[in-house]
Amino acid sequence: MARSKTTTTKWVVPCYFSQENFRTTPILFDLTAHLKLMLKNEVWERKYNYGFNTGLKNTDPTHIRKATIKIYPRFFSGIVNEKRISEFVGEECGNIPTWFDVDSYKKWSYQIGLAIIETEYDQSVKMPSKANLTARFPNYDVDFIGIYHQHLAVLKELSAFFLAVLHLSFPTHSIIIRTENPLNDGFVQMRCGRQIYCAKVATNNFMHEILIETSKKSNIEVNLNGVASVWHFDLWPLKRYLNAVESDQISMDNLLDLIYSLEGLYGKNTSSDFVKISCMVMMCNTRKDARKLKALLDLAYRIRNDIAHGERSYDTYDYVTLDGKEILAQTVYWEMKTVVACMLIKAISKLIKNEDMRNLRFNTDDFINLSFKA
Repeated sequence: MARSKTTTTKWVVPCYFSQENFRTTPILFDLTAHLKLMLKNEVWERKYNYGFNTGLKNTDPTHIRKATIKIYPRFFSGIVNEKRISEFVGEECGNIPTWFDVDSYKKWSYQIGLAIIETEYDQSVKMPSKANLTARFPNYDVDFIGIYHQHLAVLKELSAFFLAVLHLSFPTHSIIIRTENPLNDGFVQMRCGRQIYCAKVATNNFMHEILIETSKKSNIEVNLNGVASVWHFDLWPLKRYLNAVESDQISMDNLLDLIYSLEGLYGKNTSSDFVKISCMVMMCNTRKDARKLKALLDLAYRIRNDIAHGERSYDTYDYVTLDGKEILAQTVYWEMKTVVACMLIKAISKLIKNEDMRNLRFNTDDFINLSFKA
């Protein structure tokens, strides 16, 4: 029997994404064109990476048939099926031999969601045999190891790109609940014909809560196209933003990541006052909105300075004062998350429109152009 010429690689991870109106129907995103554009633009030449850059460099875009991400949203209400996660994995991945030891997903709560990042290649891959994997000293073929890490690099790049777009499109507010046992799990499956290989590859990057408004899916597509066109540039402020929303286990230190992301949109020696003023000019339409935003930025910077200089630490449930009212410190994080997302979108829009630019940057001219009509 002829060997299959198609290899499918999937990364199955837990997610904390919900859909508007608490629907649980799967949401599918086709990222094939975006992935091929990233590879065409030699994304591995960036100064930083989200996985294994050599793997990206060695990926031939002509071998890629498709790249998708499917989201199974969280469960909120209705008939309880405690085996829903296992059933989804079974539908997507088929029977998984027990010797791979990747079935920890069976212990996930039925209430959470599931994300499947998938790539399909027009090439055959010879997988390690059961005998090789279950031997006292497992034996891996060096060619297979190279291909596996190549596929994994692509999956991680796709994930970072997709998460960046979702977080910018839907900067969701939630509640910070830290736990001693956070869910950090997942596995990769490679399948070629009847051959199969699985390995544990854990992450909690998809566990930062996002409310996906599917009624605005056309907006998501616009954002996917826009970010994909500049993804190969050194978008350090966007990378820093992803650090701030890397999981559900948030602390007030992540507020610093948000501020570093915001400051990364400006030159090295830009004052905090100029950053605040330009945010007000770019985001506010009324004096009331501007004063409200300035109060938030002043508080965020004060917390940042206290933490950075060792004056004090902040718990997410500490109270701070904003405009004369006591609020939870974590509220500052959630509000700043939206502010920085808006500024990043404006910076990306500017980058797309200016062919000579190669990074996300605001300057004095932007401030002047917005402040004066002529």
